[in-house]
Amino acid sequence: MRPTSLTEWMDDPAVDPLQLASSLAFIRRVNRFLGGTSAILYHLRRWAYAWPISRPTTFLDIATGSADIPIALCKWAARTRHRVQIFALDNHPTTLGLAAAHLQSQPSGHPITLVRGDALALPFPDASIDYATCSMFFHHLPDELIPQALAEMIRVARRGIIVNDLLRTPFASLGIHLLTAFASPIDKHDARLSVQKAWSRPAVESWATSANAPWLRYHAHFASRFTLAGEKPR
Repeated sequence: MRPTSLTEWMDDPAVDPLQLASSLAFIRRVNRFLGGTSAILYHLRRWAYAWPISRPTTFLDIATGSADIPIALCKWAARTRHRVQIFALDNHPTTLGLAAAHLQSQPSGHPITLVRGDALALPFPDASIDYATCSMFFHHLPDELIPQALAEMIRVARRGIIVNDLLRTPFASLGIHLLTAFASPIDKHDARLSVQKAWSRPAVESWATSANAPWLRYHAHFASRFTLAGEKPR
């Protein structure tokens, strides 16, 4: 059973900014070295051949944290000569402030706009964004809110979506305990709880069925990651 009554410290509106900055830096390292970023790019590489050349391809990254996934997407797009425009959304004001600082530390010219908003009621019209992405957020939600979060992604996305999160496996549990053995208290607490609150494959596959979105497919990735991803039928 997922311990949904327990919450990660980073979700607390009153979390210490220094602790939150430590947690976001830890997530950036995990995404970079343990497959979070590559799981997103795996799909975009397959889809990019059909992107329009007359305008930028637009993205909404939900629960963006420090916007490391949007930054990685921009760097990949620059290397491959794709035009992109990205909206990076988060509902935690301190997190957004840290995301702004992280963006300022990057080379100028990233087409990323920070937006404060609720993943369960996205402040975008229907089909107004090409792709909606979401990484390491669904495990923060109780089971009953997953359909609403997924429905919002499907609603705003014109072309497709990618949900990127953790699988609950013995390998993941052992790995996160080793990885956080000497980590800060917030990283140790939140990372280990994240794995406890992670998902099983049958649960993830059931989301596509309940959302009446058979075009969404489950994919396994490195280090106990999964994506539920697909492009809408045209």
